Amino acid sequence: MVVAKFGGSSLAGAREYKRVADIVRKNKIPIVVVSAPGGKVKITDLLIAAVSRWRRSGKVDGEIFDAISDRFIAIARPLGVRVDTYLADIKAAINAGCGYDYAVSRGEYLSARILAEVMGYSFVDAKECIKLTASGAIDMRSIRAHIGAVKAPCVIPGFYGKLPGGAIKLLPRGGSDLSGAAVAAALNAQYQKWTDVDGIFDGHGGVMQNISYDEAELLCYFGATVVHYEAMKLLKNAGASLTVKNTFSDSCGTVISKKRHDGWAFSSKNMYLGGNEAANHEAEILGGGLKIPLRIEALGNKKILIDGCGFSPLALKRILCYDGIDEVTVTAAIGNIPSDFMPQNRLVALDSGSIFYNRVRDKLTLT
Repeated sequence: MVVAKFGGSSLAGAREYKRVADIVRKNKIPIVVVSAPGGKVKITDLLIAAVSRWRRSGKVDGEIFDAISDRFIAIARPLGVRVDTYLADIKAAINAGCGYDYAVSRGEYLSARILAEVMGYSFVDAKECIKLTASGAIDMRSIRAHIGAVKAPCVIPGFYGKLPGGAIKLLPRGGSDLSGAAVAAALNAQYQKWTDVDGIFDGHGGVMQNISYDEAELLCYFGATVVHYEAMKLLKNAGASLTVKNTFSDSCGTVISKKRHDGWAFSSKNMYLGGNEAANHEAEILGGGLKIPLRIEALGNKKILIDGCGFSPLALKRILCYDGIDEVTVTAAIGNIPSDFMPQNRLVALDSGSIFYNRVRDKLTLT
């Protein structure tokens, strides 16, 4: 069994939908999970703008929703699919106050409807199989209990699921990857992620053919954006392999499984060092989504390395009580790290690799 997820860049227009349909047929993929159409202007961003317009004026029409309709019609019409009724329903739902999560999820919903019709596959709404806890987290126990709703061949919209009370809830941005990983894990299936790059890069010019779950988890958290960090955890727990493949090339891609990488690789991202006062707010910082908390004693009094991905600058400023914040570059490295690879100081040595920080760069100014 194979579950394949196609991201927004793979579904940017009618030509891309045709390409995806050809890939699915050629590889006889039985279960497909899709994102909303991407491109220079993402459908998800347009839907967010539509909800913002409704909140300000109590009505959504005109330029913003016309842009949504025009994009979907331009995709669907060359494929012989009619979406007028779906678009009218989405507009009516927003104007009726359907709520942010329901409205924004309609990009994936309609994307899946279009591809299902093109393929002749069944459409399975994510709310029938992607079950969430009361806090909105993936509930694998409930997903396994409801996975019977998935009857292959089918197309499932990503990025959202259903809360215990029945309401639609969005997953974090990039959450379609979580959807695909959850379905694959529940079915003990192989997971394929089709995107616009050849695989996971090693940081020095090449694509890795094999990498272990732990290694991928480390690299994904510290800068490798190809695979969602939480998706790796789901697949690792289920022992389900993942292959990252390029929709637009014939590259072999990267296989993520128990097999470790033969060589070395690294990835980097910018994070922040909270000042002395940050230590007094560790619970608040961790509650905001930090997955790998790191303290740096060497740089002073209980400084905490904070992931900037989940925080706006204003949120960081609030959490740190207006204390100084320094921007740093954190690098994760795996494999046999050469002696001349010295970013600066090593923070943590793990079984799957090492984490380094570079010297503090220009101080981040928050206003």
